[in-house]
Amino acid sequence: MIPESFIQDLLARIAVEDVVGRYVQLRKGGANLLGLCPFHKEKTPSFTVSPSKQFYHCFGCGAHGNAISFLIEHTGASFPEAVHTLAAEVGLTVPQRSQTPAQREASQRRKTQQTHFEALLQKAHDFYRQQLRQHPPAIEYLKQRGLSGQVAARFQLGWSGNGRQALAQVMSDYGDPALVEAGLVVEAQDGRRYDRFRERITFPIFSHRGQLIGFGGRLIRAGEPKYLNSPDTPLFSKGDELYGLWQARQGLRQEGCVLVVEGYMDVVALAQHGMNNAVATLGTATTQEHLRKLMRASDRIIFCFDADNAGRQAAWRALTTSLPMLRDDVALRFLFLPQGHDPDSYCQDEGIDAFREQLQSAQALSAYMLEELARRHPLEEAEGRAACVHEAAPLLVALPDTVIKTQLLQEFATLVRLTPEELNARLASVAQPVRPGPTSVHTGGQHQESPPPQKMSPHRGRVPTARQARGVTPMAKRLLRLLLAYPEVVESVGDQQLEILMVSPHLELVRDLIILANTCGARHTGALLEALDPESDLAPVLTALATELLTQEELPDPYAEWKDALTRIELNAIKAEQSALIQAGLRDETSKQRYQQLTRQLAQLDPANRRVSS
Repeated sequence: MIPESFIQDLLARIAVEDVVGRYVQLRKGGANLLGLCPFHKEKTPSFTVSPSKQFYHCFGCGAHGNAISFLIEHTGASFPEAVHTLAAEVGLTVPQRSQTPAQREASQRRKTQQTHFEALLQKAHDFYRQQLRQHPPAIEYLKQRGLSGQVAARFQLGWSGNGRQALAQVMSDYGDPALVEAGLVVEAQDGRRYDRFRERITFPIFSHRGQLIGFGGRLIRAGEPKYLNSPDTPLFSKGDELYGLWQARQGLRQEGCVLVVEGYMDVVALAQHGMNNAVATLGTATTQEHLRKLMRASDRIIFCFDADNAGRQAAWRALTTSLPMLRDDVALRFLFLPQGHDPDSYCQDEGIDAFREQLQSAQALSAYMLEELARRHPLEEAEGRAACVHEAAPLLVALPDTVIKTQLLQEFATLVRLTPEELNARLASVAQPVRPGPTSVHTGGQHQESPPPQKMSPHRGRVPTARQARGVTPMAKRLLRLLLAYPEVVESVGDQQLEILMVSPHLELVRDLIILANTCGARHTGALLEALDPESDLAPVLTALATELLTQEELPDPYAEWKDALTRIELNAIKAEQSALIQAGLRDETSKQRYQQLTRQLAQLDPANRRVSS
């Protein structure tokens, strides 16, 4: 692990405008620098870099971050790789957190094992790609599916070969246990070994950072299973990964949404039709880790399923999994293609424009949920409505406290002929929300099993969750914006000001930000955002405020602005307490003395001689 203090020191020495400027032509635009966004196609510059705040933001596609995140997003580097690259540029050596000898040994073993697995996967991948060029039947199959050589090359498709031990041609030791652990070779009970992938088109699976982590394979002749994926390994967990997410980086921004389809052939076929924003799960139902990655990729997610029973089962499973993670700033929609069609066949028969029209008419999650519940129960009968409430209750309880929850409850209450109060009373009796239980369905020809316990997929050791931002009052927003723009102000916050913040309602996020800034020692906006825990309630609020800073004029005296805001808070608190005392009638001597004390405090603050702004 790289110490946080080193990250902050690095960001203090690196200029984001220099890093971005190597890849984007920037020109002066007031206090900021402007250029064409490298993350989506545009003709008018909407990509803004702030030298003073040390972060970038695109007003077109929403891409934002600091020097480190720019390298990760633009070059595909991992977080450690980006840090090492930037550290080398300024002559810093990346330290590692101190470990015991046993911890260092275990860490080294893990790194050695991972490096070995990666080498084996890459060697197999190179072999598969070479085999495809030498196997005309596999090439002909891809042509029959309408795939061009360009698309096959983009997704790096291959051919596994026909032999039971084809990989023995390129593996120096076919008996290496790591071949089994990496999912490339299967070992039978009698000790005999054979390749996992045989007579299959191979689809390399990349992590969201472009690391080769596994394979999918499809038979080109009759047989079962038609689709086969790598097993779970130290590098690959099928319940966590989305096929095509790495290749879809640019397409997501161009299309403005992420399209979730049922299999990797759908992903590749859609790319052939010019739609480059499709991803697919890998033999499992949609998991919460999938949803976390989808929500980080786009604020508009469209699930596309076949209209048969298996497709509708998979769609309902995706809906129930997503309910605890719903956010007001992310739209989830569902599309069911006409019976007998998958995305590829629909595009071939109707054209890509017709498919795009279908996407535009995709059903909102709320509408699909209510429609499906109504379809399952005879709502013209009291018994049917009661059964509908019984089924829906644990789903509604699972919803986070969002506006979409309020809307859903109102619409569902109308559907089952209850008042909102009656429905809420019924939901209050549901102690715990019921999470989606284990199921096993067949989707698009690929067996779907309930996922194993989810692995934490670290983003610098943390997993962002779908939290809803707390309500932020205008005063809290003012203080947060000030501290985000000028983190150095935190150093001037004294005990008396901290006491004001501690007793003031609605300023918890401000207190959290002060603690964060003091802990990490950030010296500018970009560094403060880097230290931010994406799982915290601060994350969505500060991310939104950071965008506003790009159009904000520099303050002549941020310290005076901070002091002025704290004075306003103290004045309001004193006046509120006085009003409460008056309403209570000032009935005893203690109340009268307290009122007089507050009056003296007001006089001492002398607000008439202070600049007060809101």
